[in-house]
Amino acid sequence: MRSEDKKADPDRIAWRKDCRDLARARAAAEDGEGAGQDGGLLAYRWEHVRQVVGLALRIGSRMDTDVEVLLAAAWLHDIGKGQPNHAAVGAAEARNFLATTDFPPEKIETVVAAIAQHEGLTRPVGAPPLEPLEAAVLWDADKVSKLGVSALALALGSANVKGNTLAARYHYTADFANRVLARTVQSMNTAPGRALAERRHADMLSALHAWVQEQADAQLIELWDKESHA
Repeated sequence: MRSEDKKADPDRIAWRKDCRDLARARAAAEDGEGAGQDGGLLAYRWEHVRQVVGLALRIGSRMDTDVEVLLAAAWLHDIGKGQPNHAAVGAAEARNFLATTDFPPEKIETVVAAIAQHEGLTRPVGAPPLEPLEAAVLWDADKVSKLGVSALALALGSANVKGNTLAARYHYTADFANRVLARTVQSMNTAPGRALAERRHADMLSALHAWVQEQADAQLIELWDKESHA
């Protein structure tokens, strides 16, 4: 990250809490009452947003990024989630919201550009990295969050598999990992993002392989069920 951005300006940091609070409120509205609490459902959106912030900081620390832009964009990237073209909707709202905070006004449009471009799980083959650099890092962080063993656990708690059998959950996640996420890895904008994506995708596939082996360990139950209902 740029050396002048590594230390927070003590006179201009309230926006960080403001961004986090808005992200938390939008995530809570999506996740539902009691999500993330003992006995409640998984707070899927909030977990995702927090992962993206952390990953953006990690990837950005290896590049010449503006940490203020990156933090604001990462916290606010999904505030438009649930609406058509949520990236564009969220970018427009972020512009208006940041103007009411102590966020550096000259950096607002860079945040807007980053959020506006983060949608989608893949990019065209051979496409150049997104610009500005913060947009490339945010895109990578958002997609890396969908890769790995922790991402697998998060996916298994999402609404996409709610009510499914264990076998159905395996097939859904394995198909997604092989058919879609393999292309996501190839779509990374940055070298640090690609390195993380490749490692986490490999870990994810290893976990899925172990899962199918464990299913095979118990496959006799299927034969027993068939014989019992013959």
